[in-house]
Amino acid sequence: MIKTISKTAVLTAVLASVATGAMAKDWIEKVEVKRDGIDVIPVEVKANAYNYTKIKSGNHRFLLRLSAKATNGERIVAMKVGSFNNVLYFEGDGNLWSKSFQNRDVGAGTKRSVSISYTPVIPMAKVKWQGWDPVQACSLNLDKVLKSGMKKSVALSKTWTVSAKAYFELDAVAAKKNKAEKNKWSFKNTTHQRDGYGYDVTVKCLPAQ
Repeated sequence: MIKTISKTAVLTAVLASVATGAMAKDWIEKVEVKRDGIDVIPVEVKANAYNYTKIKSGNHRFLLRLSAKATNGERIVAMKVGSFNNVLYFEGDGNLWSKSFQNRDVGAGTKRSVSISYTPVIPMAKVKWQGWDPVQACSLNLDKVLKSGMKKSVALSKTWTVSAKAYFELDAVAAKKNKAEKNKWSFKNTTHQRDGYGYDVTVKCLPAQ
């Protein structure tokens, strides 16, 4: 009897999950986070006589465009952007970086389409990197030039410009029009959808000190 109940509970949970996913797709047409403009400020990386050691820049200003569009009978009621995997509006982030938008930020539940230009200044320690971080980007470039025959002392005496990708996710939340406009929405009567983006950052590998 216990095994039967357990299997039924698991099946119910799976079906509920599938239903929620389908509903989210029906309620939200588009979610997108991307760079908004030209980011010309480099992240600087320090070096010693042997290798690249750490990021010199304490923080970086990111230029973000956050967009979401709900289907005809729904409205966007909240959004949350973060620099980590699995950003969810209704969940806490611990010590990770995120920013939530709700109420007047997104039109107080009256808009199908919401687009926000946002320029956060984020500490480097709280930025998630996609593929490699700035220090690793400089080290990879060093390996490349050493393989081409350049001496390490010469390579580390130069300034090099490379790139890295900061990772962002945007979670958008939609509710039925009547719930959204009356501010009667919650976790139980909304659905969400996420988008991820690799934001290109210019990295300046500084000469060894």
